[in-house]
Amino acid sequence: MQSTSSKLLLSALALVGTVGVVSAQTSENDLQFVKADTAMQSAMKRVRAAEPSTAPVPKFALQTRNGAFAMAVGGNISVIAGADLGNNLYSQPGAQLSFVTGEIPVPTVRDHRSDFYISGTNSFVDFSVVGFKGTENEVTGYIKFGTNGVSPSVSMTRAYLTYRGLLMGEALTLAQDPYASQPPTIDPQGPCGALSTIGYQVSYISPGYAGFKYALGIEIPTYYNSNGMYRGEDYANMRGKYVDATVENLVPDIPMWIEYQASPSNRVRATAIIRNFMYRDLVKDVRRNVMGWGTMLSGNFSFYEPLTFNFQAVYGKGIGNFLQDIAGRPLSYTPSNSDLGKMQANPMMGLVFGASYNVTPKLQFNAVGSYSRVWDVEDYAVINTNANYKYADYVAVNCFYNITNYLQWGIEYLYGRHATWNKGAANDSRIQTQLSFTF
Repeated sequence: MQSTSSKLLLSALALVGTVGVVSAQTSENDLQFVKADTAMQSAMKRVRAAEPSTAPVPKFALQTRNGAFAMAVGGNISVIAGADLGNNLYSQPGAQLSFVTGEIPVPTVRDHRSDFYISGTNSFVDFSVVGFKGTENEVTGYIKFGTNGVSPSVSMTRAYLTYRGLLMGEALTLAQDPYASQPPTIDPQGPCGALSTIGYQVSYISPGYAGFKYALGIEIPTYYNSNGMYRGEDYANMRGKYVDATVENLVPDIPMWIEYQASPSNRVRATAIIRNFMYRDLVKDVRRNVMGWGTMLSGNFSFYEPLTFNFQAVYGKGIGNFLQDIAGRPLSYTPSNSDLGKMQANPMMGLVFGASYNVTPKLQFNAVGSYSRVWDVEDYAVINTNANYKYADYVAVNCFYNITNYLQWGIEYLYGRHATWNKGAANDSRIQTQLSFTF
């Protein structure tokens, strides 16, 4: 039986065929299969949002004779083989190919200190569409289907439209700085402290003004809180019991940023996030809300052309689903022990610093280090295994070599450490290699 994602993919392919048949009726709109020239590649680059470790623009496209409409199908097939040394992170359900430091088992279990694997579950195919190419009314569309490094199931991971600076649909959060998140890694997830998530949004990015840009958006929020289980010290008779303390949330997340770019390799961005979480006070039996917020400073700098550095520092309260290693853990909002019946937004932080050195157009070396930390959650951490997260360290060092324009080989070393509140800490190391075909 076909999955919903498979049906969507087949429908998209059928739509392409339909467009070709209809357009064939008029010569001006005939679709031609062409090699992407510089103008076409620039247009397709505008369609595809910058993302860490993303594939380059497709080499070929379908285009109408008058050049008003173009569509390209691209993708990437990656086969990764490697081994964990010191722990068995790959065997954890929420990790596998993704080196999620928060999933490193603590303590390390005897006879489970290594793991060998071969996997192709980090591949994708995408569709890029441009209408009125190169004009002020240019409209673009992008849709992406792929696996997630954990399961072979295919799902839709991106679907959005852009028009005159507006973006609408499912995409990377506006709060993410894709140019500063990390250098390329074989690891699909990347640094533990990086600000990165995907969600539905409506956002606007301004044109450049003497090197300055700004952006503002609204996004559907995702909250990871105490999941209806109260463990605060003030509810002795409810501790460990499930209670319905949640209500519907009416306020979207509001990300925004301002950036100055002196050159493509020298730029700085200041980002802010405003959040609001609504809940029911079980003592007063009233609906309340608590604010969350986040700030980030990020950017790139280069003082020697082949060598580029990237940095990112984020701190806030209640922004757990924005931080890679903390996302999915009930730590953003928890009941307060000092104010009976109320909830609090917990403080958390993420740091990333990386470097890329392009020895030649074919050979690149990268290194990145990261740190993430959360405070004021010990009462929950000692009871809920998924919440037992204090801090984590992440290091990646790799090398990529472009064998051809379509085929790339890479090798990578990873190190991670996961510290808990009451069980100590454990680490894992991974060495892996990748052969990647991009089309």
